[in-house]
Amino acid sequence: MSQPKKLGVKKLATIKRMYMEYKSISAIAREFDVQRSTINWHINSNGWKAERKLSENEIFAAFDDGKKVDFVKMTQSATMIMARSLEELATRHEPPTINEATRAADILKTLDNILRLDEGKPTDIVENSDKPMDDKELKKKLKADPFSNIEEDDDETIQ
Repeated sequence: MSQPKKLGVKKLATIKRMYMEYKSISAIAREFDVQRSTINWHINSNGWKAERKLSENEIFAAFDDGKKVDFVKMTQSATMIMARSLEELATRHEPPTINEATRAADILKTLDNILRLDEGKPTDIVENSDKPMDDKELKKKLKADPFSNIEEDDDETIQ
């Protein structure tokens, strides 16, 4: 690859700025009346491509950090809403309905799972993964089923 014609420092700086602003190489070449290969030579020889990629990564990292901040704010707001709802439910005169009590229990379970994950402890999802059930566990689960025919005798084995 032969070296293209020399461009002035100011023109080269403007070309680089346009490239960094994601202007098309063809548009830059037309504006400065140079060949695309000249622009490409400067992009590759002067490390503009790597510089632009680094700039992209910094922008994406800032974007990700912004999303994390937004998520934390949403989590804090949701926690405040849940706390207010549970406080209202606990202090009102009439007892909570089954549906309200179930939702409160679900909230507590979700918060417990979040805390377990934050502490690096397994949640119910992680604890049950790929572990085969033994006879006693299977019997226990089947006994909980009201339609099961399993007897209360613990000595029996399931066949």
